[in-house]
Amino acid sequence: MNILEDEEMEPYVRRRVEKSEEERKRDLGITEEEERALRSCINSRERKRMHDLNDALEDLRSVLPYFKDTSNRRMSKINTLILATNWIRHLNKANASLKQKVDDLTTNSTDI
Repeated sequence: MNILEDEEMEPYVRRRVEKSEEERKRDLGITEEEERALRSCINSRERKRMHDLNDALEDLRSVLPYFKDTSNRRMSKINTLILATNWIRHLNKANASLKQKVDDLTTNSTDI
């Protein structure tokens, strides 16, 4: 017995046993035509998911305050999310500040 078994050395690494194309198809019990149709459906679903994600990010970009010059490139996805996060933080701070001012005015008006 080895001092360190393979699993002990790399406990978080899954080892994938490669199957031949024929074994994989046989295990699935599908023909090549069925596999192509299945792959086509999966690819179509993924394309729709990505289009939906890109549409949502475009909607988000449209409400963010940044210089919208047509000569500028569109913001990347990560930059859009970072800007949105920072903008939400800014709005939360502004909202808290306004609430504090309203509370101060309410307190001062009742003291009179």
